[in-house]
Amino acid sequence: MDRQTIPNPPGAPERIKGMVPGVRANGFIFLSAVRGRDPETNTLSDDPATQARQAFENLKVILDGAGSSLRHVVHVMLYLTDLKYRKDFHDVWLEYFPADPPARTAVQVADASPAPGGNAHFALDVIALAG
Repeated sequence: MDRQTIPNPPGAPERIKGMVPGVRANGFIFLSAVRGRDPETNTLSDDPATQARQAFENLKVILDGAGSSLRHVVHVMLYLTDLKYRKDFHDVWLEYFPADPPARTAVQVADASPAPGGNAHFALDVIALAG
């Protein structure tokens, strides 16, 4: 079986012990719980568009560290704390995927934060091709 944990690359937000950015398996990369937390300040902006941009920047860093890129993303599962943030997210999505975007599914959840009561407006699970 071809399976390998992806280490947290330099420049990505820290993860709690026992949590990894993702796993590489059989030519795919599976990433979980990518959020818009600033890796330098360890904070989340209250602004949903700022969180979305930071989430995509974090995603780029993680994919690059795994030898892949945004171009290799095939599916994004978007978990929103409120569907009212979908438009803000979608506007930023178009900045990062202006043409030929990956598939995307969005669902509303009770809380997208790593700890209850945080201010994460959303979290992303991502499937990408290994580069």
